[in-house]
This record gives sequence, structure tokens and C-alpha cells, in this order.
Amino acid sequence: MSQGSYTLNYWNVPGRGESIRVILTLGGIKFENNFVPLPLPLENPENQSPPPFDDGTWGKLKPQVPLPFPLENPENQNPPPFDDGTWGELKPQTPWGTLPTLLLPSGETIGQQRAILRYLGKLIKHEGNYLYPEEPETSARVDGFMDMMEDIWPILIGLNGADSMETAPLYSTMLGQGTLDDFLNPRMEKGNGDLATQFDFLENAISNQGPFLLGSTLSCADILLFAAISWWGAGVFPNMDKMLEGRPKIEKCIRAVGNIEAISEYYSSLKSSRNSMPVVGSTNYSDYYKNYHLLCGLD
Repeated sequence: MSQGSYTLNYWNVPGRGESIRVILTLGGIKFENNFVPLPLPLENPENQSPPPFDDGTWGKLKPQVPLPFPLENPENQNPPPFDDGTWGELKPQTPWGTLPTLLLPSGETIGQQRAILRYLGKLIKHEGNYLYPEEPETSARVDGFMDMMEDIWPILIGLNGADSMETAPLYSTMLGQGTLDDFLNPRMEKGNGDLATQFDFLENAISNQGPFLLGSTLSCADILLFAAISWWGAGVFPNMDKMLEGRPKIEKCIRAVGNIEAISEYYSSLKSSRNSMPVVGSTNYSDYYKNYHLLCGLD
């Protein structure tokens, strides 16, 4: 495949960008991370939902707002600097007004996480097999896994109609308030909770042969699952245990991805720098990567 210049535009957190970083790494593709400063919520006296976001002026922000998305911080400011207005300038230039986006060697930009994964999966092979299968029925199964994981997001970010953004765990974690056990515990109750049901559907759909979702063949859906569970298990859930308990096939799959040499080496090379990341509010920034290291045998 082309080895020209690729640039991934995403916030300086794992989130939806991490699966793309992983698949590029697995393919041996050199790429640049363009870390976009995430806008901070401003004061919200009228309780708008979602709340208004930063216009780039740091002076307008309350010092105690502890969002864990620092910019580069060579002078070790505490708290570190946040959004400098970059996203406001970049957003109109993106295909869908969202991140991640991937700038290709051709100069074309593609957006949406799963679209990028499919694109790269058609170019990258693992042990002789494309990560996005050419055979229609097999590719449909890969799509099913990726689309199913997307169904979990509305619950986590409070867009399922039952909760507001302010009471959902992802937003709470972004504000440095920690995970919401009162929210998560009933939803992860076996046989009853809506989140537990989604994870059980996923567990039941995974091949019994393993170690990957479809059996012995790695796909871009495995990489998406690896990145999502690792991220949710540090940024939304207090750890991965609630998601993996009683779901051995999910755990086997993500550990198999972490054991791939190229992926393990990638996280090994980043471990020391990520362990030195700052504490912002109640959030230790390095915690967002601890599960990737754990699954790669680097804890």
C-alpha cells in the first residue's frame, strides 16, 4: 500500500482515535498524530444540554474545571493549558464536523471512525488476510460487530433517552468527577441492565473457536473492540472487570489483540511518556492508557 504521509486528527485521548492508531501501527504505516485540543465546557447557568463549549479563551474558564485534555505543557503549568481555539478553526474543514479524520497521501480526507477502519482494513493484511474481508458475508459479520459496539455509545453518553449528558458516565468522567457507580451498577446487572445486555449479545456472537471475533482471523472489528474496552475500562468504568466478568470470549479476544507483537511494541514504546502525564483535577491522565498496557502484558 502507499507509504506516503498519513495524518490522524483527533483529541489527545484514546477515544475513537485509538483504534485507528492501532490499525495503522499494525500495518506498519507511518503516520502523524495531530492532537487537537478538546474544547472545554463553559459555565451553563441556563442548563443547556449539551452545554456550551469553549470559544478558545482560557481566561473565561473557571480554574477548577478539571477536564483531562491538556495541550503540550513544556513549562509544567498546573493545571495545564487547554483548548486554544484549534477545534473551532478545524471543524468546518472536516467532512462531517467531527473527529477523527484521516488525511491520506493523496490529499483526500476521510472521516468517521468505522469508515476509516474499513478503508484501512481493505489495505492492511495480518497473516495473509485483509483486516476488512473481501468476501461479502464475512465483511457483513465484521460490520455487525462494529455496528453493535456503536449501540453501546448512546447509553454511555446519555443519548438513549433515559439519561442526560450530565448524569451519564462519559460526561461525568470528562469533568473529572470519576465514574458513576449509581449509574453503571444497575445497567450492568446480569440479565437486567441495558449495558449488560449489550455486552452479553457481543459475548454470544463471538466465535467459539477464537481467539478473535470471527475465529482465527483478525479483523478491524477486533481492533475496535480492543480499543473500546480498554478506553471504557479507564475513562468510563472504574476498570475492565465489570465488562469482562462472565464474558471469557470478549476477554480472550482483546488479550489476543494486545499480544500481537507490533501492537505490544507500540504501547511499550509509549509507556514511559504516558506514565509521566499530569494529574488534572481528580483524573490521572496516564490512567487512560493503563488497560492498553495491561492487555499487552506491560503492566
